[in-house]
Order: sequence, then C-alpha cells, then structure tokens
Amino acid sequence: MNYEELELNPRENYIFLCVMGVLGLVIGWLFYDSLPFGILVGICLFSLKGEYIKFLKLKRKEELLLQFKDLLYSLSTAVATGRSIRQGLIDSATFWQGTYDEDDYIMVELREMTAKMEQSNIQDIAVLNDFAKRSGIKDIEDMVMVCTTCKKSGGNLSLALEKCSNIIGDKIDMDRELQVVMSQKKFEGRIVAIAPFLLLLLIKLISPEYLQPLTQTSTGRIVSTISLILIFSAWIIIERVNDFEV
Repeated sequence: MNYEELELNPRENYIFLCVMGVLGLVIGWLFYDSLPFGILVGICLFSLKGEYIKFLKLKRKEELLLQFKDLLYSLSTAVATGRSIRQGLIDSATFWQGTYDEDDYIMVELREMTAKMEQSNIQDIAVLNDFAKRSGIKDIEDMVMVCTTCKKSGGNLSLALEKCSNIIGDKIDMDRELQVVMSQKKFEGRIVAIAPFLLLLLIKLISPEYLQPLTQTSTGRIVSTISLILIFSAWIIIERVNDFEV
C-alpha cells in the first residue's frame, strides 16, 4: 500500500457525491431560494474531493504513525536483547496480534515484511526502506536511516534504536497533546463557520419574506454570492491556522 496515494472506492465516492449534492441544494435554498443555483453550488462543492482525499490520507498516516510507535518500541526491545532487526520484525508480527486487528495498517505491513524476508529472502533493511518510502512519514524514514547507518558503519544499533525510539515516541506524544489542546479551537472555529447557515435557516423558517430581497433580486444574489465566498474563505483560513506539524 502506498500511503501517499488514495482512491475512493465506489461506495465512498457515491457517499461523497450525495453529501456534497445535498449540501449544495441546502445552500442554494438558503442563499438563493433556487434549485438551479443549488445544483450549481453542489457541482462546485464536488471540487472539494481532492481536499477530502487529502484529509483521509492525513488521518490514515496519523493512525499508521501511532501504530508504528508501538512497533518501534518492540523492535528496540528485541534488538536490545540480542535479536536482529529481521527477527525483531518477525517477533513483532506475533507480539502485536492481541493488540491490533489483522486489518490494521501495522499488522498488514508486518505480515508483508515477514513474507518478503522469509519467502523472497529480502534483507530486513530493504523491506524497512520500502515501508518508509511508501509511508511518506518522516519519522519512519528517520528510523530506517538510523538502522541503515548503523548496519553500514558497524555502530551500536541497540543504543541507536533506543534513542531513536525515545525521541520519536516523545515527538508523537507531544503532537497528540497539542492536537488535544487545538481540538477545542478547531471546534470553535467550525461553529463560527456554520453559524451563518444556522442563522439563515432560522430566519428562513420563522420569517421567509425577510430574505426575499436577497433571493429575488440580482443585487441580492450578488450579495449572497459574496457572502458565501467570504464564509468559505474564513473557514479555510480557520482550518489552516489550526493546522500545524511538530
């Protein structure tokens, strides 16, 4: 699996299109009181598919990184007791079976790495390097670089892996703590972003004639369009401000 690439399956693609279509119709009804405008907005929202895929890839990488943290600790422990990286990977595939499901990313990777080493006689560093390249995660690439350097130079692999495990583990924990702190800010930002839609819905239900100048005149529709652009721009800015990387 290449973690840098992601294609929605037919079911996921259908759900995305349906959600965006319904959202477009709702926005068209709220801001323009017009079905054609709603369809047009829905078509425009379909362009967010790339951002949605990017979001899914990010979540997948975050999940893989957390699972890799556990693998790194078990691999470091195995090497510290005198086992090779090869044997540490094979032992980890068995050790984590009770913790992770068979379809979890790290278990799939461990099965594939074990099969390559045992059936195709591929070197342990080679399978780790392949995993690091496909993951697109710098922490995994750094760990593989440490292992490769120690193998080539004859350095203390056990000590290097232990330090690498501690540093990467601390970095992941810090990132998780920051994510918890920032989650409240993200939630507040999203509430601010949807507040105009909720306000319009309330007015639409209580006093629809109040919005007629916006929905039945060309000037009003221009104002509505500008308002939509500003709302979406503000939402993008809020998401980017709250997006960070340790």
